[in-house]
Amino acid sequence: MVGMSEPTLEAQVEGLPEKPGVYIMKGEGILYVGKASNIKERVRNHIQAAKANRRESLIVDSTNKIEYIITGSEVEALVEENILIKQYKPKYNIRLSDDKTYPYLKLSLNEEYPTLTVVRRPKKDNNRYFGPYADVSAMWQSLNTLRRLFPLRACSFDPRKPRRRPCTYYQMGHCSGICAGLISKDEYNERVKSLLLVLEGKTDLVIKKLQREMLEASANLEYERAALVRDRIKALEKTLSSVSVVFPKFIDLDVLGVAKAGDEACVQVLQVKGGKLISSESYELNAQDAEDEEIMESFIKQYYARRVLSPPEIIVSAKIKDVATIQRWLLERFGSETIILRNVRGRKRQLLKLAVENARSHIDNLVTRKRKALQGVQELQRALRLSTEPLLIECFDVSNLSGRFSVGSMVVFEKGEPLKSSYRRFKIKTVVRQDDPQMISELVQRRYRRLLEEKAPPPDLIIVDGGITQANAAKRSLARLGLDLPVAGIAKRLEHIYLPERNQPIVLREASEGLYLIQRIRDEAHRFAVMYHRRLRAKAAAPS
Repeated sequence: MVGMSEPTLEAQVEGLPEKPGVYIMKGEGILYVGKASNIKERVRNHIQAAKANRRESLIVDSTNKIEYIITGSEVEALVEENILIKQYKPKYNIRLSDDKTYPYLKLSLNEEYPTLTVVRRPKKDNNRYFGPYADVSAMWQSLNTLRRLFPLRACSFDPRKPRRRPCTYYQMGHCSGICAGLISKDEYNERVKSLLLVLEGKTDLVIKKLQREMLEASANLEYERAALVRDRIKALEKTLSSVSVVFPKFIDLDVLGVAKAGDEACVQVLQVKGGKLISSESYELNAQDAEDEEIMESFIKQYYARRVLSPPEIIVSAKIKDVATIQRWLLERFGSETIILRNVRGRKRQLLKLAVENARSHIDNLVTRKRKALQGVQELQRALRLSTEPLLIECFDVSNLSGRFSVGSMVVFEKGEPLKSSYRRFKIKTVVRQDDPQMISELVQRRYRRLLEEKAPPPDLIIVDGGITQANAAKRSLARLGLDLPVAGIAKRLEHIYLPERNQPIVLREASEGLYLIQRIRDEAHRFAVMYHRRLRAKAAAPS
């Protein structure tokens, strides 16, 4: 990385190379990272565009230093740009809002007895991956359906050590019973092939195959087996009825529609496999006053950097300036050609319109949700008589079973929205009996001692699950650390809010945004604590 030391941006631009690479615009930290076929020309365009474009003027006016990295090609620059954006999270680059790793379904074809599981980081191997899924709850629902229709191995099974009786998952209908030799290896492999066809969107082929199997079983007087196959056909047809057939022939493509409102943007991804619309996912981005073209290009680079496969066609609702470079990058990344189209007709145009409409609906709901969340923050400030808006809230809860496996959770809400990257889990260390106030005291002591050591900013409000006793315990822990931060406890039964050393509770107006926000925060802390508690119990109960 080469640094420029000239005092003005114009002078720095003259020293930039006329080669492909990545440029880094710095002010108070890294402000913007971009790629270019000609670094000097691209940065000069930034400065010229700043005269008429608000977003460009914000970037340029905040920049006092420009650095660059020369690459061998535009595609290499695109890859380097993605790496730097992910590493530094520049203020003015368009990024996926949550920056999390979305889950995939993995069919482990490299195992002797493949199984279907959820993974976060797909690998380039012989397994098959499907996703990513932005709607995680819908993914789990699909996974449970597939496990019922095509039970595979759900347990850890060593073929050299077969079980005498099948595992618990078999009793639940989620395991094939291969662990106890209840089906043959050939039959198991047939299930795997059928499941793979369904995941590829070829459900109708599986139904025809099952119909032949049902007729064969019936002809052989195997009526019980025929009835089981019949039930699987009905379940598959019911699942298929919710999948729209949009093309009369097998075709695979992605359709991307963009919509924005202020600093918020959404890209809706419709996936078509085998001519069927199999999924519709919404992805939120920080728009930063960018135009649709820049939002779409930024999304494609981030989204397909996470995918393990690319379709032959990607249809987009906004023009992409550097489409040739992105297509070359997709070819190098996936080993197969992908074309990006915007001007389409017929059913493809209808799908593109549907994607944009879904993106617009999602962004409208997002804006409304964030407005109500901020309204809840302001109501809490008034009700609790806080000096500032509680834009950063941390909430604690504990979970235990008669003092066993005692754990705690801390969830964080920023501007009324969950900030999951800041969530924390704790194992209770100093309390051996069931004593919630003492456990809350320990959590608060540990959390804010660490915060003081790290010299990190404190929250605007601390919430604890419980009444006046828990609130007082938290306040005493803070006092021992020399901290004076606002604390509130929320009691479950009547949803009353208690402040330390004040026995009279605060009652928020029913159905108010303030009450809804504090309930949502408390419930999220409870969910996070219980989830950790159950995990520890399951781990302790598992056979070694």
